[in-house]
Amino acid sequence: MHSTTRRMLVFVGISTIVGVALLLAAYRFTIGPRGAVAAFPSLAQAVSTLSPDASSQCVRCHQDKGPGIVQQYYDSKHAGRGVQCLDCHAPVSGQQALTEQHYQVAIVASPTPNNCIRCHKDEVNQFAESRHSARAWFAVNGSQGFSQDDLKKYHLLDSAGKPLNSGKPNAVANLIGPDASAASCQVCHGIGRKNADGSFGDCTKCHLRHSFSVAQSRQPETCAQCHLGPDHPQSEIYNESAHGAYYLANKDKFNLDAPAGTLTVKDFPAPTCATCHMSAFGSVKGTHDVGQRLKWNLAPAIATVRPEGEQGRQNMTDVCLNCHTQDFINKQMNGAEKVIALTNDTVNKGQAIVDDLKRLGLLPDTPFGSSIDFTMFELWHHEGRRARFGAVMGGADYVNWHGIYEQKKTLIELQADAAELKRNH
Repeated sequence: MHSTTRRMLVFVGISTIVGVALLLAAYRFTIGPRGAVAAFPSLAQAVSTLSPDASSQCVRCHQDKGPGIVQQYYDSKHAGRGVQCLDCHAPVSGQQALTEQHYQVAIVASPTPNNCIRCHKDEVNQFAESRHSARAWFAVNGSQGFSQDDLKKYHLLDSAGKPLNSGKPNAVANLIGPDASAASCQVCHGIGRKNADGSFGDCTKCHLRHSFSVAQSRQPETCAQCHLGPDHPQSEIYNESAHGAYYLANKDKFNLDAPAGTLTVKDFPAPTCATCHMSAFGSVKGTHDVGQRLKWNLAPAIATVRPEGEQGRQNMTDVCLNCHTQDFINKQMNGAEKVIALTNDTVNKGQAIVDDLKRLGLLPDTPFGSSIDFTMFELWHHEGRRARFGAVMGGADYVNWHGIYEQKKTLIELQADAAELKRNH
């Protein structure tokens, strides 16, 4: 073979190898690993070698002390896009109370939405309007720590301008005490906690640090950190539903890493929690306001239609239309509303029994002062909610055996207990 030809072939071969290597490197650093991991130098090594700034010092130290967070960060989209440690951890205006000196570097150990908003303005503002924000924290702690401006901004004042529920802390949180509440109620409701810089919320409840993976936030298991148990078993209901059954059996068919704003049924052949409540899907725009696609507020003793409820129903319908016909959607939604009406009717009957006993002076005024208080509480807070959530999410077992059946049984128990109190009075 002519030497010129050989040299050309060698050149082409080397160029091909270098090109493939560069493509793999680009994939590794901009998209993140999926499947086999290429053996390239870690981001920590690269930053430590090439950058003398404070962020590189963070990486060098944390490679020895807490290497897990370095690896999580290395695998993140933040890393691939050049976001450095101090881009998130450097203090911003108003964070004096949160700022500490860490090895002679001023940092905020736990960034707040005021840090995230520098890059994620729309998402932070949408989150602030949601029930995941300040209203979640208020539901446990009442108005303690809230300014009047806070209460107004986050819609926590009644028509008379007074804090909702008179600003009282949650009765269950008081019942179990501050130590138990700190390890239970406040863990989940901390998604809307008040921070020392005046902001509300903790983005890392869903976008777990330091990977902040969009794929992880789209998985039902992430929502199931909080949305489970006897009073709001959305996780269990989802797993029972046709949507959940398909997801659990076909996880490998889901493109969980698909770029935001591009999702279609090809990426998500069945919905996860995020698909219905948050993700941009088909022609529907994404939102971090988890109530924007809901008609009903199902959590109170009596379920009520939200102020923008009809628009919320239409928003959810637009998501459903990616997979279902309008007739099917109407049938499911209208059927769920009939169940909601049943739960409200039973709660009203139970409350009438309790109110009559209080009128007669047969029940103490203190919350959870008698066994009847617990029975009435579970009638709506556990059984009523379960039936409602089951109806709107396709969980038949929760509509009946965990819901309506339990409500009917509890109502009979209330009637019997009330009759016994009156006989003994």
